[in-house]
Amino acid sequence: MIDASASIHPVFLIPEDGRLNLDQVAGEEQLASYLCHGITRNPLDLRTHTRLIFLRLKQKDSTALYTALLDLFLALEDKGLSLRQHLLQQCSPRLQPHQRGILAQGLTEGLRSNMPLSDLGHSLLHKGIESDTPLINKTLSTSKATPADPLSEAMTCLEYGQLDQALDLLEAAMMAEPGNAMIRTELLSIYTRGRMKDRYRKQTQSMIRAGHSLPSDWSL
Repeated sequence: MIDASASIHPVFLIPEDGRLNLDQVAGEEQLASYLCHGITRNPLDLRTHTRLIFLRLKQKDSTALYTALLDLFLALEDKGLSLRQHLLQQCSPRLQPHQRGILAQGLTEGLRSNMPLSDLGHSLLHKGIESDTPLINKTLSTSKATPADPLSEAMTCLEYGQLDQALDLLEAAMMAEPGNAMIRTELLSIYTRGRMKDRYRKQTQSMIRAGHSLPSDWSL
């Protein structure tokens, strides 16, 4: 049997009510991969961290759960003590003793991305002992130095569940560059998956009024 959720963009698997525990969501591994990508792009997105932790807790995989917690600890370093305490307490029964020990030590001292650890799991944020530069600082400075193009900004909005903002960016970019195939493909994909025929028609009319020729593949 084909899993219907496999053909759906992960952003549509995340409920719009803002809840952190995604216990009723299908396509768990697809969603986990999507959340991991969001953490890599923005290590300080605490909502995405927490959603991934709850998802891993549901899956009862101690290594994946430990990795999700470790990445949150690395992102926060010595900050967010109450959040780290609460999540570690909730997840402790599912962790191995040595995993609990590493995280418990990190509660008081803080964990950093360049600290040597006996168990890295499959951490997204740990840099190992070869680097003296914390990953968080490097990531933030890089993101400030490189302005994002409209497509990248739209994808970031989708990662945070900001569908309307993503559509606004893509539609404006489409008006400015009607021949941009990447923008057109992503915009049509969202229209199709979201069944947004009315919004598609409105964008089509706007392009015609602006004097743009409609691309041959501009259809749902």
